[in-house]
Amino acid sequence: MTYESVLHTKRMTQLTSSRCFVDEATGPIKLIDVLLQNQNKGVQSRRQLYTVHEIEAHLRTTKPSHYSHRHLSICQKTSWSPLQTTKELLDLFVSTHNINSSFWDLPSCFYYRNKEVEINHCLPVTVIRNGSLTEIGYTIRYPELKPSGEQWVIRQSGLYYRHDATTSQTVSVLFSPTPNSTAHQKIEDYLLSTDFDPCHIHEILFGAYFPAFRKYIASLEAKLLPITSSTFSTFIDEPLRVGYDNLSALASLDSQFAQASTFLSHGEEVLRELSSILGHENQNIRTVGELDNHRRQVVAHNRTSTLLQKRAHTTTQLLTNTLSCHDQLLAKQQNGNMLRLNKSAVFLTTLTLLYLPASFVATFFGMNFFNYDDQTGKLIGTPSIWIYVLSSVLLTILTFSIYYWVIHHDGPIVKRMSPKIPRGNVIDLGTLARRTLSMKGSTEKSEGVPA
Repeated sequence: MTYESVLHTKRMTQLTSSRCFVDEATGPIKLIDVLLQNQNKGVQSRRQLYTVHEIEAHLRTTKPSHYSHRHLSICQKTSWSPLQTTKELLDLFVSTHNINSSFWDLPSCFYYRNKEVEINHCLPVTVIRNGSLTEIGYTIRYPELKPSGEQWVIRQSGLYYRHDATTSQTVSVLFSPTPNSTAHQKIEDYLLSTDFDPCHIHEILFGAYFPAFRKYIASLEAKLLPITSSTFSTFIDEPLRVGYDNLSALASLDSQFAQASTFLSHGEEVLRELSSILGHENQNIRTVGELDNHRRQVVAHNRTSTLLQKRAHTTTQLLTNTLSCHDQLLAKQQNGNMLRLNKSAVFLTTLTLLYLPASFVATFFGMNFFNYDDQTGKLIGTPSIWIYVLSSVLLTILTFSIYYWVIHHDGPIVKRMSPKIPRGNVIDLGTLARRTLSMKGSTEKSEGVPA
């Protein structure tokens, strides 16, 4: 082992030892040995072990030549839980089979988490060739409908596969996100069948999960189409059937379509590499053909997802422009109303100024401060008229004082007099932009929801 391999092994061991394994396994773990009892007749039998202690004892006592294929299946309790195996068991398995240190990259992808981190990470295909040995390791991500049938989640599975061309022995390790997953069940049934070909487990893994992309993309499209139809049939001078809340939904759909395209592109790359490797090794031609068919389906799903993502992006831009133009139209209408109100106010002010002097004179002389003498024909004024003058001056001073105070403290008064609008019902453009950017930078929520 080279110095770089030793450093890689040490680093990955430190990374995986604390959060990727449990001290005591409670979930199902299974080791299946396909035994070749008679080389001439090709008679095979299977041995199955279900506990950590049984597997450890079996690995320490069984000779490597006693099996033609050995399969180890490990799962997580939930998608956000550590692997249901001990670090000691996996160390023993690696050392017993002299597995390359790059193997530890696989379990490092399955660990305990409490936040949606590394939800888009996919381990690329790792190929190690050492003489007659060929080692392959990779992870895939795929959508899966929860048992309730109401929510899609993003799962992750990993597969390690080693083939020895000299002895024709193979070793595989399957990492599953949940107990008794679909791929685990199908691979187990296949290992117990009579027509057994080890390299066919790659096709089983993709066949178990990747067809779900069609239903997943269709479910996202079903959410997108109503918004798209409403947006394209909306006129800015009519009441809108879509609003700012639809922008958040479009941003989420855009992110999910982009995520699906990422997973499909990775799956296409893995399938292409597997077809090339298995074809170069002159292994089962039927398996290579099935992997190519899966790759073509993945390309088609990726094309659909990319197209729908562009449609979601176009709809988002159109809806943004529609809402902006609609708001501008409303503002223009409000400005027109304000101009009409201003004209009315100017007219009323002019009338007030026109009739104010006459009204003042009529009111002043209509008060009891003056009296008409019928004998002399003269107006007689009372000496108490100073009360009117003083009251008028004081009232005028009080009025102007209140006005002066109000114009310098209009902020708090207007704020108290304004109607209280619940904050949750208001979506301003700044908040909407920040929400859109955060949705594009993170993966729905749907992708990282634990089982």
